[in-house]
Amino acid sequence: MIILGFNDIAGTHHNSSVALVEDGRVVFGTSEERFSRIKYDMNFPLQSLKAALAFRGIALADVDYFAVGYPPSAFYNDLFCRKFTDLPRSIWGLFGHNLTGVLKYLAPNVRKMFKPSRFMNGLEKLGVPSDKIFFLDHHLSHASSAYRCSGFDSCLTISMDGFGPNQSGRNIAGQIYRCQNGDMELLEEIPLYATALWFSAVTVCLGLKYMDGEGKTMGLAAYGDPARCYEQMKHLVFKYDQGEWYGYPYWVDYIMVPRDTVLMKTVSGRLIMKLIDQYGKEHVAAAAQRLLEERILDFVQQLHAKYPFNKIALAGGTFLNVKVNKLIRELPFVEDIFIHPHASDGGTAIGAALELYHQKTGQVTVFSMKDAALGVEYSDEQIEAELNNFSSQIEWEKLDGSLPEYVALALIDGKVVGWFQGREEWGPRALGRRSVLADPRDPSIRETINSKMKSRDWFMPFAPSCLEDKSSSHFENFCPTPFMTLAFDVVKGREQDIVSAIHIDNTARVHSVRPDNLKYYQVIEHFYKKTGVPVILNTSFNKHGLPIVHRPSEAVEHLLWGCVHELAIGSYIVRKKGENGHEPPRTT
Repeated sequence: MIILGFNDIAGTHHNSSVALVEDGRVVFGTSEERFSRIKYDMNFPLQSLKAALAFRGIALADVDYFAVGYPPSAFYNDLFCRKFTDLPRSIWGLFGHNLTGVLKYLAPNVRKMFKPSRFMNGLEKLGVPSDKIFFLDHHLSHASSAYRCSGFDSCLTISMDGFGPNQSGRNIAGQIYRCQNGDMELLEEIPLYATALWFSAVTVCLGLKYMDGEGKTMGLAAYGDPARCYEQMKHLVFKYDQGEWYGYPYWVDYIMVPRDTVLMKTVSGRLIMKLIDQYGKEHVAAAAQRLLEERILDFVQQLHAKYPFNKIALAGGTFLNVKVNKLIRELPFVEDIFIHPHASDGGTAIGAALELYHQKTGQVTVFSMKDAALGVEYSDEQIEAELNNFSSQIEWEKLDGSLPEYVALALIDGKVVGWFQGREEWGPRALGRRSVLADPRDPSIRETINSKMKSRDWFMPFAPSCLEDKSSSHFENFCPTPFMTLAFDVVKGREQDIVSAIHIDNTARVHSVRPDNLKYYQVIEHFYKKTGVPVILNTSFNKHGLPIVHRPSEAVEHLLWGCVHELAIGSYIVRKKGENGHEPPRTT
């Protein structure tokens, strides 16, 4: 049975993505942004769909079912889901201070309500019969992506994010499932008024971008003191107490986060901006991060008291926060944890497809996801054909087996190397397939990368890739983290080994590397043999504001733009014409 999963087919939801599941196995997954070069692209994922079919060598008619992780939404009914006494205040807060802005924001969404056919238009235009299309609860799709990829025999699974429609179309902020033997039992729902968008609202008020800046808020928090404005902020945040959720009275304001000018004129936006003016950005970020950690940890602990568990699986945008994940993992009753590598809404494409397969077949659809390399791959022949298009500007040589050692030597020599190998990653993280590599011991390398390519905010750290079997030497309480979804404390005395790949608070978002990603493992292994440090700096291969590179030509363009010194792509090492490289190591 072949099922194509989509996070959305309406062309109105961010992180548009496609996954192909065959007989219960995930065989392909990619995001439309890789093809369109539009970050977080929300258009119907036509190019991703074509790539999935081409990978498997099938036609659209060969697909048995189409699973969509975003049902039609009855959004405006949700304004009445909160206690009625809160609603007039929220509505007045929205309309009373910025009527024109709010109406402009709501108008296109109201128009969409009267176009129900939009929910299938992308597939219907391709001739897919409507009886082959199945819409699955958004948070069930999230939870399925976590549980069904975890390999756990039983666990508690949480989905939590801004909001998304359940099977009836009612928008909620999350769900909790008890999972065992392939079955998922819904225990509780998180109501819309407990939305995690409050953290996005803080992010936007800090001058950062919605969907792109929440990780930056987490990064900035390490420079602040949460105590400075903790008391002033705590009432802005949801709270879970004895099975009941309590939200902030003006929670509706948070729905405005996609329009920063509207948000900042709401009651909540003006309050957050006042706190920023009074206490400073870093202290507001620190208080927000502390509150997120405390409220989520308290929630998980209460769930454990009600529904005892020792394994937990997580998905949804909230769990892109690696500091929160770190603290959940450190709870004494948590023996194992899995966070889906594409925890944001794009990951529901896999979850929806796996869940539909389980519903259609009744089979236990649970496996242990070991690798996120699910996307497009280019052969050496395809790579060389694209290199030839730049022959007047670049030169290259084929190194085959000596490429990993060459790259390790280049890193030791202070070079920044673009790394383009194998199938591209599923999700937002560079996991040794489309990465930029550097020597983590060099304290100046962060500025080199920032000036060449990233233009990152000064407070944002880079991340380390580490040999999995050597990781305990540098990271405390280590567990395998192949998808870079957990933070760890750095072992005292080891900070200088990896000074450019850790944060100001001596934590790191670690990517552990196994020999099954052989070339990448060998780069780190050679680096370790020559330096005694089993870690290299790894950041995503993309210029600031662009998606991660997809085609070989895009990797070459980054080389020509001066983003990297050299490019290791397939079996080739590529550099600008006239620039010297190392003598290739001799293979024995």
